[in-house]
Amino acid sequence: MGDLDGKVVLITGCARARGMGREMATTFARAGADIVATDVVAGGTRNDNEEGLAEIRLGWKGLESLAAEVEGLGRRIATLVGDVSRAADAERMVADAIGRLGRVDVLVNNAAAPHGADRRLLWEVPEDAWDAVLGVNLKGVYLCARAALPRMRRLGGGSIVNMASVNGFWVEPKLGAYFAAKGGVINLTRAIAPDFGKDGIRCNCICPGYIDTGMAQRYFDVQNDPEAARAEAGRLHALGRIGTPEEIAAMALFLCSDESSFCTAQPFIVDGGLSAGVPAA
Repeated sequence: MGDLDGKVVLITGCARARGMGREMATTFARAGADIVATDVVAGGTRNDNEEGLAEIRLGWKGLESLAAEVEGLGRRIATLVGDVSRAADAERMVADAIGRLGRVDVLVNNAAAPHGADRRLLWEVPEDAWDAVLGVNLKGVYLCARAALPRMRRLGGGSIVNMASVNGFWVEPKLGAYFAAKGGVINLTRAIAPDFGKDGIRCNCICPGYIDTGMAQRYFDVQNDPEAARAEAGRLHALGRIGTPEEIAAMALFLCSDESSFCTAQPFIVDGGLSAGVPAA
Protein backbone atom coordinates (compact mmCIF):
# COMPACT_ATOMS: atom_id res chain seq x y z
CA MET A 1 0.00 0.00 0.00
CA GLY A 2 1.24 3.48 -0.87
CA ASP A 3 0.39 6.91 0.44
CA LEU A 4 -1.44 7.80 -2.80
CA ASP A 5 -3.01 4.47 -3.83
CA GLY A 6 -5.88 5.06 -6.24
CA LYS A 7 -5.20 8.79 -6.58
CA VAL A 8 -4.62 10.74 -9.78
CA VAL A 9 -2.07 13.55 -9.53
CA LEU A 10 -1.78 16.32 -12.12
CA ILE A 11 1.64 18.01 -12.11
CA THR A 12 2.59 20.96 -14.30
CA GLY A 13 6.13 21.61 -15.50
CA CYS A 14 7.41 18.03 -15.75
CA ALA A 15 9.59 17.76 -18.85
CA ARG A 16 13.10 18.61 -17.58
CA ALA A 17 15.46 15.73 -16.75
CA ARG A 18 16.75 17.32 -13.56
CA GLY A 19 13.58 19.01 -12.41
CA MET A 20 11.21 18.94 -9.48
CA GLY A 21 8.31 17.98 -11.73
CA ARG A 22 9.99 14.79 -12.93
CA GLU A 23 11.02 13.85 -9.42
CA MET A 24 7.55 14.43 -8.01
CA ALA A 25 5.99 12.37 -10.78
CA THR A 26 8.19 9.34 -10.08
CA THR A 27 7.91 9.78 -6.30
CA PHE A 28 4.12 9.88 -6.46
CA ALA A 29 4.05 6.90 -8.83
CA ARG A 30 6.11 4.87 -6.36
CA ALA A 31 3.52 5.87 -3.73
CA GLY A 32 0.73 4.35 -5.84
CA ALA A 33 -0.58 7.34 -7.82
CA ASP A 34 -1.39 7.60 -11.49
CA ILE A 35 0.14 10.69 -13.06
CA VAL A 36 -0.89 13.44 -15.44
CA ALA A 37 2.33 15.21 -16.45
CA THR A 38 2.23 18.48 -18.39
CA ASP A 39 4.57 21.06 -19.82
CA VAL A 40 4.34 23.93 -22.28
CA VAL A 41 6.38 21.92 -24.79
CA ALA A 42 7.05 18.19 -24.70
CA GLY A 43 10.80 18.69 -24.24
CA GLY A 44 10.53 21.32 -21.50
CA THR A 45 11.63 24.95 -21.44
CA ARG A 46 15.15 26.21 -20.82
CA ASN A 47 16.67 29.44 -19.56
CA ASP A 48 17.97 31.97 -22.06
CA ASN A 49 21.00 30.57 -23.93
CA GLU A 50 20.75 27.19 -22.18
CA GLU A 51 21.66 24.43 -24.63
CA GLY A 52 20.52 21.50 -22.52
CA LEU A 53 23.66 19.47 -23.22
CA ALA A 54 23.23 17.31 -20.11
CA GLU A 55 19.81 16.20 -21.31
CA ILE A 56 21.12 15.55 -24.80
CA ARG A 57 23.86 13.32 -23.39
CA LEU A 58 21.26 11.45 -21.33
CA GLY A 59 19.06 10.92 -24.37
CA TRP A 60 16.27 12.62 -22.43
CA LYS A 61 13.10 13.16 -24.49
CA GLY A 62 11.06 15.17 -22.04
CA LEU A 63 7.54 13.96 -21.34
CA GLU A 64 8.12 10.85 -23.47
CA SER A 65 11.00 9.76 -21.24
CA LEU A 66 9.05 10.55 -18.09
CA ALA A 67 6.13 8.47 -19.32
CA ALA A 68 8.43 5.49 -19.77
CA GLU A 69 9.72 5.91 -16.21
CA VAL A 70 6.25 6.07 -14.66
CA GLU A 71 5.00 3.12 -16.70
CA GLY A 72 8.10 1.22 -15.61
CA LEU A 73 6.92 1.75 -12.03
CA GLY A 74 3.62 0.08 -12.90
CA ARG A 75 1.47 3.20 -12.93
CA ARG A 76 -0.63 4.89 -15.59
CA ILE A 77 0.44 8.25 -16.99
CA ALA A 78 -1.10 10.79 -19.35
CA THR A 79 1.18 13.44 -20.84
CA LEU A 80 -0.30 16.75 -21.95
CA VAL A 81 1.12 19.88 -23.57
CA GLY A 82 -0.28 23.28 -22.72
CA ASP A 83 0.49 26.76 -21.43
CA VAL A 84 -0.68 27.23 -17.84
CA SER A 85 -0.83 31.00 -18.37
CA ARG A 86 -3.66 30.56 -20.89
CA ALA A 87 -7.13 29.90 -19.49
CA ALA A 88 -8.19 27.66 -22.36
CA ASP A 89 -5.09 25.48 -21.99
CA ALA A 90 -5.45 25.15 -18.22
CA GLU A 91 -9.10 24.17 -18.56
CA ARG A 92 -8.35 21.73 -21.37
CA MET A 93 -5.53 20.02 -19.48
CA VAL A 94 -7.68 19.41 -16.42
CA ALA A 95 -10.57 18.19 -18.57
CA ASP A 96 -8.25 15.92 -20.58
CA ALA A 97 -6.73 14.54 -17.38
CA ILE A 98 -10.18 13.49 -16.20
CA GLY A 99 -11.11 12.19 -19.62
CA ARG A 100 -8.03 9.96 -19.75
CA LEU A 101 -7.61 8.88 -16.12
CA GLY A 102 -11.08 9.48 -14.71
CA ARG A 103 -10.41 12.03 -11.98
CA VAL A 104 -7.97 14.54 -10.50
CA ASP A 105 -7.41 14.19 -6.75
CA VAL A 106 -4.24 16.26 -6.48
CA LEU A 107 -2.97 19.29 -8.39
CA VAL A 108 0.67 20.31 -8.09
CA ASN A 109 1.32 23.73 -9.63
CA ASN A 110 5.01 23.32 -10.40
CA ALA A 111 5.42 25.07 -13.78
CA ALA A 112 7.93 27.94 -13.68
CA ALA A 113 8.99 30.56 -16.18
CA PRO A 114 12.61 30.19 -17.33
CA HIS A 115 15.23 32.75 -16.37
CA GLY A 116 15.31 35.50 -18.97
CA ALA A 117 15.09 39.26 -19.44
CA ASP A 118 13.32 39.65 -16.08
CA ARG A 119 16.65 39.22 -14.24
CA ARG A 120 17.47 42.94 -14.29
CA LEU A 121 16.87 46.13 -12.36
CA LEU A 122 13.13 46.72 -12.35
CA TRP A 123 13.18 49.69 -14.71
CA GLU A 124 15.16 47.60 -17.21
CA VAL A 125 12.69 44.69 -17.25
CA PRO A 126 10.70 44.57 -20.51
CA GLU A 127 6.96 44.43 -20.06
CA ASP A 128 6.71 41.15 -21.94
CA ALA A 129 9.31 39.57 -19.62
CA TRP A 130 7.34 40.74 -16.57
CA ASP A 131 4.13 39.36 -18.06
CA ALA A 132 5.78 36.01 -18.86
CA VAL A 133 7.03 35.51 -15.30
CA LEU A 134 3.79 36.59 -13.63
CA GLY A 135 1.77 34.71 -16.22
CA VAL A 136 3.37 31.32 -15.58
CA ASN A 137 4.41 31.60 -11.93
CA LEU A 138 1.28 33.25 -10.54
CA LYS A 139 -1.54 33.45 -13.08
CA GLY A 140 -0.90 29.84 -14.04
CA VAL A 141 -1.47 28.76 -10.44
CA TYR A 142 -4.78 30.62 -10.40
CA LEU A 143 -5.93 29.23 -13.76
CA CYS A 144 -5.06 25.61 -13.01
CA ALA A 145 -6.62 25.82 -9.54
CA ARG A 146 -9.71 27.46 -11.03
CA ALA A 147 -10.06 24.57 -13.46
CA ALA A 148 -9.43 21.84 -10.89
CA LEU A 149 -11.41 23.11 -7.90
CA PRO A 150 -14.95 22.43 -9.18
CA ARG A 151 -13.94 18.90 -10.17
CA MET A 152 -12.33 18.24 -6.78
CA ARG A 153 -15.43 19.61 -5.10
CA ARG A 154 -17.62 17.11 -6.96
CA LEU A 155 -15.24 14.32 -5.91
CA GLY A 156 -15.63 15.33 -2.28
CA GLY A 157 -12.13 16.67 -1.70
CA GLY A 158 -8.59 16.93 -2.89
CA SER A 159 -5.25 18.61 -2.35
CA ILE A 160 -3.51 21.47 -4.15
CA VAL A 161 0.21 22.06 -3.69
CA ASN A 162 1.68 25.25 -5.13
CA MET A 163 5.39 25.81 -5.65
CA ALA A 164 6.40 29.14 -4.13
CA SER A 165 9.87 30.07 -2.86
CA VAL A 166 11.65 31.46 0.15
CA ASN A 167 11.95 34.48 -2.13
CA GLY A 168 8.29 35.08 -1.43
CA PHE A 169 9.45 36.30 1.99
CA TRP A 170 12.81 37.99 1.35
CA VAL A 171 14.51 39.42 -1.70
CA GLU A 172 17.74 39.56 -3.69
CA PRO A 173 18.80 42.07 -6.35
CA LYS A 174 17.36 42.06 -9.88
CA LEU A 175 14.58 39.57 -9.29
CA GLY A 176 11.54 41.82 -8.88
CA ALA A 177 9.15 39.89 -11.16
CA TYR A 178 10.07 36.55 -9.60
CA PHE A 179 9.61 37.85 -6.04
CA ALA A 180 6.29 39.47 -6.89
CA ALA A 181 5.06 36.19 -8.38
CA LYS A 182 6.21 33.94 -5.54
CA GLY A 183 4.86 36.28 -2.87
CA GLY A 184 1.58 36.18 -4.76
CA VAL A 185 1.59 32.37 -4.79
CA ILE A 186 1.93 32.29 -1.01
CA ASN A 187 -1.02 34.60 -0.53
CA LEU A 188 -3.12 32.92 -3.23
CA THR A 189 -2.57 29.64 -1.37
CA ARG A 190 -3.85 31.28 1.80
CA ALA A 191 -6.86 32.64 -0.08
CA ILE A 192 -7.88 29.31 -1.63
CA ALA A 193 -7.71 27.29 1.58
CA PRO A 194 -10.55 28.86 3.62
CA ASP A 195 -12.86 29.11 0.61
CA PHE A 196 -12.74 25.37 -0.04
CA GLY A 197 -11.79 23.76 3.27
CA LYS A 198 -15.37 22.70 4.02
CA ASP A 199 -15.39 20.90 0.68
CA GLY A 200 -12.53 18.69 1.86
CA ILE A 201 -9.98 20.51 -0.31
CA ARG A 202 -6.65 21.46 1.22
CA CYS A 203 -4.23 23.97 -0.31
CA ASN A 204 -0.61 24.46 0.76
CA CYS A 205 2.58 25.69 -0.83
CA ILE A 206 6.25 24.73 -0.71
CA CYS A 207 8.92 27.41 -0.41
CA PRO A 208 12.28 25.96 -1.45
CA GLY A 209 15.72 27.48 -1.16
CA TYR A 210 18.32 26.74 -3.84
CA ILE A 211 17.51 23.37 -5.42
CA ASP A 212 19.85 21.44 -7.70
CA THR A 213 17.77 21.55 -10.89
CA GLY A 214 18.70 22.16 -14.51
CA MET A 215 17.56 25.77 -14.22
CA ALA A 216 19.69 26.31 -11.12
CA GLN A 217 22.70 24.79 -12.85
CA ARG A 218 22.32 27.25 -15.70
CA TYR A 219 22.48 30.09 -13.15
CA PHE A 220 25.77 28.71 -11.83
CA ASP A 221 27.11 28.10 -15.33
CA VAL A 222 26.87 31.76 -16.36
CA GLN A 223 28.91 32.96 -13.37
CA ASN A 224 32.63 33.64 -13.74
CA ASP A 225 33.46 30.57 -11.64
CA PRO A 226 30.51 28.10 -11.70
CA GLU A 227 31.93 25.78 -9.04
CA ALA A 228 32.66 28.68 -6.71
CA ALA A 229 29.15 30.03 -7.29
CA ARG A 230 27.62 26.66 -6.43
CA ALA A 231 29.79 26.39 -3.29
CA GLU A 232 28.82 29.89 -2.21
CA ALA A 233 25.14 29.12 -2.70
CA GLY A 234 25.54 26.04 -0.53
CA ARG A 235 27.35 28.00 2.16
CA LEU A 236 24.36 30.35 2.50
CA HIS A 237 22.29 27.45 3.81
CA ALA A 238 22.66 26.38 7.44
CA LEU A 239 23.10 22.80 6.23
CA GLY A 240 26.01 23.88 4.05
CA ARG A 241 24.57 22.67 0.74
CA ILE A 242 21.79 23.29 -1.74
CA GLY A 243 18.77 21.01 -1.80
CA THR A 244 17.76 18.24 -4.18
CA PRO A 245 14.57 17.66 -6.18
CA GLU A 246 14.10 14.47 -4.16
CA GLU A 247 13.82 16.50 -0.96
CA ILE A 248 11.15 18.75 -2.45
CA ALA A 249 9.28 15.72 -3.80
CA ALA A 250 9.26 14.20 -0.30
CA MET A 251 7.57 17.29 1.10
CA ALA A 252 5.11 17.38 -1.79
CA LEU A 253 4.21 13.73 -1.15
CA PHE A 254 3.50 14.52 2.48
CA LEU A 255 1.25 17.45 1.52
CA CYS A 256 -0.61 15.39 -1.10
CA SER A 257 -1.24 12.46 1.23
CA ASP A 258 -3.54 11.91 4.20
CA GLU A 259 -0.48 12.23 6.45
CA SER A 260 -1.03 16.00 6.21
CA SER A 261 -4.82 15.86 6.64
CA PHE A 262 -4.90 18.78 9.11
CA CYS A 263 -2.56 21.02 7.10
CA THR A 264 -3.96 23.77 4.90
CA ALA A 265 -3.27 27.44 4.04
CA GLN A 266 0.39 27.00 4.96
CA PRO A 267 3.70 27.87 3.29
CA PHE A 268 6.15 25.06 4.10
CA ILE A 269 9.73 26.31 3.98
CA VAL A 270 12.14 23.66 2.70
CA ASP A 271 15.38 25.60 2.41
CA GLY A 272 18.12 23.95 4.45
CA GLY A 273 18.16 26.94 6.77
CA LEU A 274 18.72 29.57 4.03
CA SER A 275 16.01 31.88 5.37
CA ALA A 276 17.47 31.67 8.88
CA GLY A 277 20.21 33.95 7.64
CA VAL A 278 22.92 31.94 9.37
CA PRO A 279 25.45 30.57 6.82
CA ALA A 280 27.12 27.28 7.46
CA ALA A 281 30.37 27.55 9.41
